[in-house]
This record gives sequence, C-alpha cells and structure tokens, in this order.
Amino acid sequence: MPIATLEDHLRRVTRNFTSKMPEEAAFALGRDLARELERAHGETPPRFPAIEPAEIPMPEGRLRIEGSAPVRDGREALFQLGVLLQQLATAAIPHVSWLLDGPPPAPLSSLTRRAVLSSLTAVNPAARFASAAQAAEALEAELGAPAEDAPIWPLFRGTADRAGAVASSAQAGGLSPGWSVDLGNVVASPILTSRLVLVPTADGRLVVLDRVTGRLLLTMRVTSACESSPALADGRLWLGSDDGELLGIDLASGAEPLRVKLGKLVRSSPLPLDERVVVGVVDTKTSGAVVAIDRTTGAMVWRRKRGAVFSSAASDGKLVIVGGDDGKLEALLPDTGKVAWVHEIGGRVRATPALAGGLAIVGDFEGRLAAVHLEDGTRAWTREFGQPIYSSACVTGDVVVVGCHDGVVRGVRAATGEPVFEAETRGPVVASPVATGSRTVVGSTDGDLYLFDAVGRVVTKTHLAVGGTQASAALDPQGVVVGSARGVHAFGFDR
Repeated sequence: MPIATLEDHLRRVTRNFTSKMPEEAAFALGRDLARELERAHGETPPRFPAIEPAEIPMPEGRLRIEGSAPVRDGREALFQLGVLLQQLATAAIPHVSWLLDGPPPAPLSSLTRRAVLSSLTAVNPAARFASAAQAAEALEAELGAPAEDAPIWPLFRGTADRAGAVASSAQAGGLSPGWSVDLGNVVASPILTSRLVLVPTADGRLVVLDRVTGRLLLTMRVTSACESSPALADGRLWLGSDDGELLGIDLASGAEPLRVKLGKLVRSSPLPLDERVVVGVVDTKTSGAVVAIDRTTGAMVWRRKRGAVFSSAASDGKLVIVGGDDGKLEALLPDTGKVAWVHEIGGRVRATPALAGGLAIVGDFEGRLAAVHLEDGTRAWTREFGQPIYSSACVTGDVVVVGCHDGVVRGVRAATGEPVFEAETRGPVVASPVATGSRTVVGSTDGDLYLFDAVGRVVTKTHLAVGGTQASAALDPQGVVVGSARGVHAFGFDR
C-alpha cells in the first residue's frame, strides 16, 4: 500500500481544501514542517527542499521531508510554507499574484499569529524569518496559551501624568545603535511592549516590529494619515487619525477596528481612563473639543467644546488636564467633563502638560513655560523663553526639560522655574524629551538624536535622518525607540 502523503492528510481534514483547518492545527503543522526544514538545512551538505505536500510522506502520521524538489534557498521554502498555512487557515486558493503582492491579510485570531504568517509570506525575502529555526520558534510560540506581552511604554509620554520619565538607578553612559527600519515618515511616538513595537506611520499604516530585532512583523493600513501617538490599554490600541476618527484596534482578535467619527482632525494622543478614552479634537481652525467615549461601545460620554485641541490630555487620577489653541489650560472632571478650573496660559497650547509635584507644566506658542497648581488652577511660576514651544515638557527629578523652536533644549527647576541649563541643537526641537534617571533623550529637526546629562552636556549624538525628526522617543529597560522622517530606530543604553 502506498505511503500516505501530507496532501492526502490535508485533503481529508479540509474536505479537499474547501474548508478551513483550525488555526491551532495549522500552526502546529507549520511548526513541524519548519522543524523538518531546520533539520534539512543543518545537514552536511545542507539540503534545501521545497514544501510540496504531494511529495512529503507521512508514515504513521509523522512528517518526514526527504527528497523534495530543491529550491534556491531556505527562505523560498519558508514562503511556500506560509502560502500553505494561508491556504489551510483561510480556505483561500493560492494565486500566482501572491508571488508579486503577497497573500491578502489573513483574518486570524490574534495580531501575533497574523504577524507570523505575514513574515513567512513576505514578498521581500529579507523581510522573512532569517532561518527555519527562527520560523519554527515563532510558530511554536503561537501554540497553546498566549505568551504574556506586558506593556512597558503604553502611552504617549509613558504614563497618564505625561511626565515622560522613568526612574533608573543605573546611569545611561551613552546610546548604542540597535536597529533601524525604513518605513517613511513617522511623527507619532511608539508603544512598547515586552515583545513588540507598535507605531503608526504618517501615511496611515500601523506597523508592528519585533522589539529586539526590529524585524517587520505586520503592516496594516488603518487610515489615510496619522500623527496621533497611540495608547495601549487592556489589549486595545487607541489611535487618532487625520480623518477625524478615533480608532480602537483589538490586538488579540485582529478584528476590524472600532471607528468613532469625532471631528475633522484628531492629532491628540488618546488617554484611556477607567472605562473611558479621552482625546482632543479639531473641528475647524479655531474650534474643537475634548471628548470622552466609552471604551467598549465607542458611545459618546461627554464633549467639552473649546478651541482646537491638538494637545493630549494628562491626568493625576482626579482631574483631566488639557491645553488648546484658545490659549487655555483646563481641568475637567473625568466622569462628566465638567470644568474644575480654567487657567489662561496666553498663546496657543499644543504641547501636552506634564504633571508632577502638584503642578501642571506646559509651554505655549509665545515661548512661555508655565506651571499651574493642580489644586486650584493658580499660577506657580512662569519662565519666558521668547521662542515658540511645541515640545511637551519632561520632568525628571527636580528638573523640567523642554525643547524650543530656536533649537535649544532648556532645563529649569520644577519647583521654581529657575534655569538649570541650555543645550543647543542645529534645528527647531519639536519632539518632546524623555528621561531615564538624570539623562534626557530628544530628537531635533537637524536629524540627530541627543542624549544630555543633568547639566545639558551632550553625552551622545546620533544621526537619524536627513529629514530630521518630530517624533518623541519611547523608553524601556532595553533602551530607546524613536521615529524619524526615514522610519523607526532603536538604541540600547550603554551602562
């Protein structure tokens, strides 16, 4: 009796390829095939067999790839493996166009499963897994209970107070290059988890990268354009768009995003608070609102009308603090949107306030850095720089660091506003500084990423892109991830 083949087996379990194979079974099969490729590639001399189900025997139900037709290299077989898994998991008939454009996005049960399949079937061989062993490990990781993927930097500026700093007992002695991925212009700040980097591109794609290697895992077209930095809460990524929508993307299911039309433009970064998401909206050049929606349904909870709001909301757990183009800093009650107090800063406020030590600290377009008491909205101190401030302040220890339009990064005392340092770059600093311990990291439109010490001396300066950077960096224990006009870049900390 002839030995049954993999094709015979697959025809039985998929009703002659007309029905889907359960995802768990498809990924288990993919893992076993990848292990067989790993074995073949490790022989001396190495073999590079193709994935041809009709030629893969299954004696006693076990896979064994022996004399299959050769391919040019191991990555070509990984593409064939990906095509087979795509067919099994979706019941789609493979098409020759997949060789040129790749298969259509597969509606799998999780973002990470979609990412694994996308890496297998990438048209560019360099974007595929580097080896069959790496592919097998990725497929193995998707089997059984989902691996924990803890958020490390889940919000713009890191935390709800938007202070932009992480405590660290180990001093960063410098920044060492890790990886760079060319994606085009990235204005938003990335979200970091223990495994992933999630960042939207300016042309409206959501990109998922491997945190350690920078390998491109997945690209999703989600909107026409985006400069809003996302927020991650309970497995859902919240993102504003230049189409005036707030998107809620379920990372576990990979389902079609929840879309809520809020206005003409949403550049503000969403702030998840309890069962709500708070975000600023632009309706016209002179009007906008601060809006809270229900995180589950997308229904409007409250809307506070005011001038155009590019600023992102900050919260101390009691109040929501947000600036606007009307020159005001407002404190709102998170449950109702009612006004607790209003403080006139003066010029347009597009920076995001940083909350620390009972103060809200924010800059305006007239070059004024102001600190306002959270308790009653009265002014604590003011520092006049004479240069527009787009940059959101970073509070590290007792120092506030902010970038200015004259290309100078300035540090002042958090309690008094007294000057601490001035550090020059060669272009306007639109990005917001972030800090680890007493070290501050910020990009400039001159194209460089700077690491400053506590008195403003340049510890490390690294070139990112000719087109500069407007994006604010994100931090985790591994280092820094930042966008630029060229793409996304990762750096480690030298200790």
